[in-house]
Amino acid sequence: MTGVDRVPAILADIARFAVTARRVVDRGHARFTDPDDDDQRRIAQSLVVDLSAAADRLPESFRLAHPEIDWRAIRAVRNFIAHDYDSTDEEILWQAIAVQFPVITAALVAE
Repeated sequence: MTGVDRVPAILADIARFAVTARRVVDRGHARFTDPDDDDQRRIAQSLVVDLSAAADRLPESFRLAHPEIDWRAIRAVRNFIAHDYDSTDEEILWQAIAVQFPVITAALVAE
């Protein structure tokens, strides 16, 4: 299977991630920032990492055809979270899943 043939499956994965991200956001900011319960933050971290991995699997030709997506920023946020998760600013993570994630996934899933 070529990279281009995999695009629909990768976009379907991204659409699933978007559904999960929406559920986290719908549960609210207070639950997300609850100091005694980090499950929503951990889900969000996983979603950002998964989005980056999916974006990396997209063929270069696809990424070049979508310059409206900041591919470098997706990888940068993933690297920050994956390598420095203990000090990840929860507000940056919230903005990633509540604001940026829907924009990115809407652009990609509209494909």
